[in-house]
Amino acid sequence: MGREEKDLTRYRAMFRGYPDALTPEQVGRMLGVGQRMTYRLLQSGQIPSVRMGRLYRVPKVAVIDYLCSSEENAERT
Repeated sequence: MGREEKDLTRYRAMFRGYPDALTPEQVGRMLGVGQRMTYRLLQSGQIPSVRMGRLYRVPKVAVIDYLCSSEENAERT
């Protein structure tokens, strides 16, 4: 099992209690960031989301992918 697979497994276990479609508040809790940063990530497309009127819904897997890609970028620098 490679490092990427281990990270993915670890994040899935950490976030098991969260629903598959998340609110921005839940995303912020998962990432440990505030409301402004969460909305910046969503509006910039760094974390893919679906917008329904004024409401955002974020697939849990999108947050996990963001975390995995962030770790990869941090290791490269």
